[in-house]
Amino acid sequence: MLTTFKSWDADTRAIMAARALNLLALVALLGVLSGSLRLQFVVGEQPCPLCLVQRAGMIGLALGPVLNLLWGIKPINYALSILAAFVGGAGSVRQDLLHIADPTDPGYGPQVLSFHLYTWALITFAIAVVGCAFLLMWTRTFTAKDRGLMAERGPLRAVTLAVITWFSIYVVVITLSVIPECGVGMCPDDPANTSGMGSGLGLVILAVILVVSGLIGFVLNRRLPEVTS
Repeated sequence: MLTTFKSWDADTRAIMAARALNLLALVALLGVLSGSLRLQFVVGEQPCPLCLVQRAGMIGLALGPVLNLLWGIKPINYALSILAAFVGGAGSVRQDLLHIADPTDPGYGPQVLSFHLYTWALITFAIAVVGCAFLLMWTRTFTAKDRGLMAERGPLRAVTLAVITWFSIYVVVITLSVIPECGVGMCPDDPANTSGMGSGLGLVILAVILVVSGLIGFVLNRRLPEVTS
């Protein structure tokens, strides 16, 4: 693998490194969304309206890496992620300030390493903005004219399509889960908790999602043509 990497020209190495970073960023965002979905479905703690804004920001943030991986690395894709990070970050800041304003307020939801999840969301959005800014300064990835993985059938495309399928399943689940909580009106500020499904069943469902995503990624990689235009 190292020999292969050294044999590539500078443009190819830049493109492959940028793809790896985008794929890692997408997996990291899926990890964050997995944590929030675990809290909702396994523990039974329903998301508040500002939590839903932050989830929407995470989904929008993931669109940049998805577009970069499939159709080529472009500045506009990073710009979309930055805009989504500002939207989600605004929700995080609002929620942080609401709880800071009252010294006796214990905060909403559980803590991880002494921070609430909305604080971790704010940190995630801030890291994303800084990361996208640095990647925008990496101009070689743009001048190399990457065509994206849709033009290249292979293992990396299969893995990428599997991860994107995983992301798509989460988007569907998050969208549908809003309906019973909010209906057609405003979402409740403090939604009632539900009985969670338990960690065992939650892990089984996650494993099924990962297996299904992997199979779909493999099949799509074999069936989809190499788009060269």
